Amino acid sequence: MPQLGLDPEQMGVLSKSLQREAGTIRTLARQLDSQLRSAWWQGPDAEKFRGSWDGEHKAQLEKVAASLESAAQVVTTNVTQQTQASQG
Repeated sequence: MPQLGLDPEQMGVLSKSLQREAGTIRTLARQLDSQLRSAWWQGPDAEKFRGSWDGEHKAQLEKVAASLESAAQVVTTNVTQQTQASQG
C-alpha cells in the first residue's frame, strides 16, 4: 500500500527555505536597483535600460519572491493539516 502524507519536519525546513530565499531575492533586487541608480550612465541606452529594469526586471523579481512566499504558505498549511490528521 502506498504511503500518503508528508514529513512535517522536512516540510517545515522547506517552508522556511522558501521564505528565506524570497527575502534573498528581494534583497538582491534592492541592491541591484541601488547600483543602477548610483551608476553614472547617460543617454538613450541608459534610459531604455532603466525603463526595462523598472517596468519589467524588478517586477519579475518581486513576482518570483511573492510566488516563493505563496508556496511557503501552501507548505505550512499542508504541514498543519497533516499534523492535525495524525493527531486525529
